[in-house]
Amino acid sequence: MSLFALLAALALEHWRPERPGRPRRVAGGWLAWLLENLNAGGEQHGALAWTLGVLAPALTVAGVNGVLDGIWQPLAWIFSVVVLYFCLGFKVASFRAAGVARALRDADTAAARELLAEWRPGILVGADESALIRQTLEETLRQSMIRLFGVLFWFLVLGPAGAVLYLLTRLARDRWQGEPAFARFSGRVAGWLDWPPARIVAFSFAIVGNFQDALESWRAQTRGWGDDNEGLVLAAAAGALGLQLGGAINLPDGELVRPVLGPDDGTGGSPGLESLDAVVALIWRAALLWVAVLGLFWLGGM
Repeated sequence: MSLFALLAALALEHWRPERPGRPRRVAGGWLAWLLENLNAGGEQHGALAWTLGVLAPALTVAGVNGVLDGIWQPLAWIFSVVVLYFCLGFKVASFRAAGVARALRDADTAAARELLAEWRPGILVGADESALIRQTLEETLRQSMIRLFGVLFWFLVLGPAGAVLYLLTRLARDRWQGEPAFARFSGRVAGWLDWPPARIVAFSFAIVGNFQDALESWRAQTRGWGDDNEGLVLAAAAGALGLQLGGAINLPDGELVRPVLGPDDGTGGSPGLESLDAVVALIWRAALLWVAVLGLFWLGGM
């Protein structure tokens, strides 16, 4: 049932990637309300907010799914498809990346910077085309974890409640990051939830790309990035495609020094605008690999 629900949700997203925005606005408003009303400066307050803002909705979804399954199993299946569809969102993320690339093709660096800043609030946006290209590719890979692979992994493990748990935890971490103590608990949980899918995703990139370079970049460069799980995925993707991501970027008022990700033997190329298609193709090849493996498990269980 999980495999067919996954396939149905992916097909629905491909057919209708633009979803009604109300569920996401409600979730964002609820997380903002918790930050405003429960933030008293301690990690325990963030833990309480995570319990109310993330765990409670996930348990509610699990309860509804259980009730529907007891009434009529196809109702639970439909409910799972709908929940997963609203938790996914990589197709929209790829549209945003394409918008930044379009602005750069038109030599409109200011518009590209504005689009990237809107897509990833709080990011220090580069001042030139090279930096913007790398940051766009990095954000595309980051979104593939948040709105595709992480959601799918926890859906397969815990059902629709797992998809909600994962996505809301990531949203809470991002929305509360301006308050370090308050966000510490949700950040820790997000790290735990990211740990298994990040490693499966990195290995998937290696299988569908350059295996040796992906594994070498994964082993050597993961810990140099701020977020180990994110750095692992970015390094593996860079190695799989033979590209160099990360690295220093020029800012309007200085320079931001970051580790270089990807082949470090001189074979890694600087990404260009055409690299966006290669990154998106790598992500979808990895997703198809997941589906193929799940299909084999399903056939083996018949």
